[in-house]
Amino acid sequence: FQHYYITNNLRMSSSSGPRAEGTDGSDWKHREKVAVQYVTSVKYKNAMKRTLIYHGMLGTSMFATAVIAGINCLYIWQVLWLATFPACLIGFRGIMKNKSKYLNLYRIVLCLCSIPACIWGLLATAGIVSHREFYPLVSLPKPTRFLMPDSSYVFYFLGATTLCSHLFSLAAIRKLMYAWDITSRKSKAQ
Repeated sequence: FQHYYITNNLRMSSSSGPRAEGTDGSDWKHREKVAVQYVTSVKYKNAMKRTLIYHGMLGTSMFATAVIAGINCLYIWQVLWLATFPACLIGFRGIMKNKSKYLNLYRIVLCLCSIPACIWGLLATAGIVSHREFYPLVSLPKPTRFLMPDSSYVFYFLGATTLCSHLFSLAAIRKLMYAWDITSRKSKAQ
């Protein structure tokens, strides 16, 4: 009985009810239009959330491994990338509060620290540049083992996907800032 009642008695009034005079009901497309900048904003905010979550998961796993194995087993590029991990929180705050200054700060951190650290790590693993250890810079004892995956292919995959996610984040931030700028220009003009 409940299913019958819901399906037959809770229909929208406009589906079978009277229509306004002069219209056949097909003009809804003109009234139900969402501005492009809002659609763009939602699209890239969701994409940014995914890349920030990926960055956060990698940062958490690297931080946990560094705590377990010891901070002295990190290379300099790993310390540099790990130091940018808190910038994820700044990026999330910028997305949640629609604050462009937080996204600008996150973009600067990506450009100055995260992306160069990823590139250095990939090139060092490939043998093009040398790994530099972190422990001599801060007078820590030499570690017995460095924090690197057993297979280089795993590291190439993680490094390449991280680098791609950072580059995608930069593109998404640019699109978001443009969409938000259009919204603020329209509100100032009115």
